[in-house]
Amino acid sequence: MGVNNTFSTSLTGMNGLQTQLDIVANNVSNSNTTGYKTQQASFSELLNKDITEDVTEDEQPLAVNMGVKVTSGEADYSQGTISETGVSTDFAINGNGFFGVTDTSGNLYLTRDGDFSFDANGDLVNSQGYKVSMNATVPTNQWPSGTLNVSSNGEMSINTGTESVQVGQLAIYEPSSLSSLINRGDNLYSVATGTTLNSNLNGATDLGSIKQGALESSNVDLASEMSNLIIAQRAYSLNSQMLKSNDDMWESINSFNS
Repeated sequence: MGVNNTFSTSLTGMNGLQTQLDIVANNVSNSNTTGYKTQQASFSELLNKDITEDVTEDEQPLAVNMGVKVTSGEADYSQGTISETGVSTDFAINGNGFFGVTDTSGNLYLTRDGDFSFDANGDLVNSQGYKVSMNATVPTNQWPSGTLNVSSNGEMSINTGTESVQVGQLAIYEPSSLSSLINRGDNLYSVATGTTLNSNLNGATDLGSIKQGALESSNVDLASEMSNLIIAQRAYSLNSQMLKSNDDMWESINSFNS
C-alpha cells in the first residue's frame, strides 16, 4: 500500500470524525431546544483501490480501503417528552406529524417546535415570525376576543365567555417518507420535490394528536451524546497519530534515498 493511500485513509477518517464531532456538539447545544431532533452521523467506506503492481495473472489484486465518508447528519425523529406549559399558544404533537410554517416568500417548512404566539397583526407565528399553517375559516385579525381552544385534531375555537366560535383548523403535516425531509436549520425542514405531503386539512388521519398548552422537549440523550463525543475524540486522536507516523515513515524513506 502506497504512502498516499495511508495518508488518504487517515485524512478521510479525520474529516469524517470532525463532522461527527460537529454533529455531537450541535446536539448537545440543542438539548434544551423545543422539538429538536437528534442528528446522527452515518459512515460508509469509500471504494476500494486495487493494487496491481507485481501481481501475476493468476493472483487476485490487493484491495486497499481508501478511507470513509460521512453523511452530514440523519435525524432521529423519535418522540420527545411533552411537558405542559399552560400557555394557550404552545402546542405539541404526540405522533409523527409536523406543524407547518410559511415564510414571507410563501415557502412551507415543517417543524416540531410549537412555541407560537400572536404577532402585531393578529397572526399566529413561530419565533422567526413565520405564519403557522391553518385553515382559518375566520381571518385571524377578525377573531373575537376570548380564549383560544384547540382540539387534538386541530379544530380551533374562541370561547368568548358566552359562546364558542369556530375559527378554523390548525394544520398537521406528514411526508410520505421521513427521508425526504431536508434540514434547513432553526428547527425547520423542507420537503424534497415530488414528496407526497399528507395533512389533516385534506382529511388525512393518524398524523398525531395536538396537545395545547404544552411543548415537546428535544429528544437528545445527553449521556449518549457525551459517550459519542469521547469515542469520536479518541478516534480522531488515533487517526492524527497514524497520520504523524506515516509522515515520519515517509521522511525516513526519503532520507535513505537521498
